[in-house]
Amino acid sequence: MRPLLQRLDPFFWFDKFWFRYVGRPKTAGEEAVYFIAEVFYAILVAYLMYLLLGLILHTPRPAVIVASQSMEPTLWPGDIAIVEGVLPSDIKAPEVDVNAKLRDTPLDRTPIKVLREGVKTVGFLVNGKKISLERNGDIIVYYNDVYRKDIIHRAVLKIKAADGWFFLTKGDNEATNPAIDEDCDVGLCIYPYPVPADHVLGKVIFVIPRIGIIKLWIAELMSGKPLTPLHI
Repeated sequence: MRPLLQRLDPFFWFDKFWFRYVGRPKTAGEEAVYFIAEVFYAILVAYLMYLLLGLILHTPRPAVIVASQSMEPTLWPGDIAIVEGVLPSDIKAPEVDVNAKLRDTPLDRTPIKVLREGVKTVGFLVNGKKISLERNGDIIVYYNDVYRKDIIHRAVLKIKAADGWFFLTKGDNEATNPAIDEDCDVGLCIYPYPVPADHVLGKVIFVIPRIGIIKLWIAELMSGKPLTPLHI
């Protein structure tokens, strides 16, 4: 059993190749070259595993690091969300039909009216029907082409429109994200339109707690400023 487990370790094959064709390092210089090669090999293996995971889960973003507080207490900065690509019909959220085209249309020009208490979103009015905002929809990842970032927020409304499926989204943290992402009337929006289905990269199916925090620290050190709070 042990030899089998050894062969599942990608570094077993790296050492086997290196020691056979390059030789075991004997000097400090050879140790340094071996270490650098091992680091590049680790990066390559991680990248290939990421691509493989993407193929298995049918999404180009199979793993996304949470980078802000906007989904607390459901997700925390440093959590790694595992994402699965799904059909729009498989994303759970309250569903409505509207007889209008929504692509690239600001939310305030659609038949969907946002119900508020101050700046806080509390529900929607669609076709004369009131829908309360609930936190029981799926958490999705969508590409925000305004800020050119991936956003991890909850789907709070699924819309079947004349030109396809769309979603309204919101962070769970009421302190940082009291309004839905698309409500620009209160000046807190991060995306002005209902999110089209082809911007949705998938839904979160599993969370690995906190192990991405080191990458966030490195990103902050390299940029010299905290990560923007709109993106998690």
